[in-house]
Amino acid sequence: RASAPPRAEGWVRKMEEAHVEPNVVTYNSVINACARCGDAAKAEVWFQKMLSQGITPAVLTYNSLINACAKGGDLAKAEHWLRSMSEQGVLPDDVSFSTVIHACGQKQDPQRAEQWLERMRSGRSAGVEKPSAFGYNSVTQAWARAGDAGRAAHWLNLALRDNVECSAASFSAVVAAFVRRSNLPEAEKWLRGMLDAGHPVPRSGSGGSEALASAWQHKGEHARAAALRSLPVEAPAATSERSWRTSASASAGRSGAASWRHDVGSSRA
Repeated sequence: RASAPPRAEGWVRKMEEAHVEPNVVTYNSVINACARCGDAAKAEVWFQKMLSQGITPAVLTYNSLINACAKGGDLAKAEHWLRSMSEQGVLPDDVSFSTVIHACGQKQDPQRAEQWLERMRSGRSAGVEKPSAFGYNSVTQAWARAGDAGRAAHWLNLALRDNVECSAASFSAVVAAFVRRSNLPEAEKWLRGMLDAGHPVPRSGSGGSEALASAWQHKGEHARAAALRSLPVEAPAATSERSWRTSASASAGRSGAASWRHDVGSSRA
């Protein structure tokens, strides 16, 4: 919203005119307003002004600054501010890393996204107890969009093993990636895995049952195509909003639940 930063800046000026000292909350609000518009340059101006007033930035300040750079398409700057946090003694949290990971995916750089997620998983970041589902899903989908079905499946497997939520969109992305590589058996394993995980399978879309059924039919596998078309389905828009959390007890109680899971690294495009 283009009007958000001017309004926020206006309130800061009114505070100054009334001899009310802006505090960290004030500056966070202005920087966040800039972030929502993707105006990284203006966000950095206010950040520097904040420092000049002797106000110490908090995690939220840096996260808004990182978000502004990410939305503005400046991945290098977003990474710079993420690194700068630690140098200034401010511990990056899950939001800090996840914003950069998502930005890497948007820039079609899954390798870079993976490196940041690996850093989170390594335990080297004291501000992160464990990576959230958002990071795993972002990396999985980034690799799938890049056409590396095996790497996408690797990260979805890791998410399952680390007991984090996996979105239906990530399952669909892996299915679509394997279909594009004509690895239909692998695509079907993940499609059925999506169903086994509690997600109704999308009918349409490149990661849906119809695309895979059509691919099998094209190979003369009419029975397999018919079986896929008989799976419970749900509209992709509804399915994409669903997620699930694995647990040892649930997996143990679900017959065949582990049959489709692969050892990490075993999935190949």
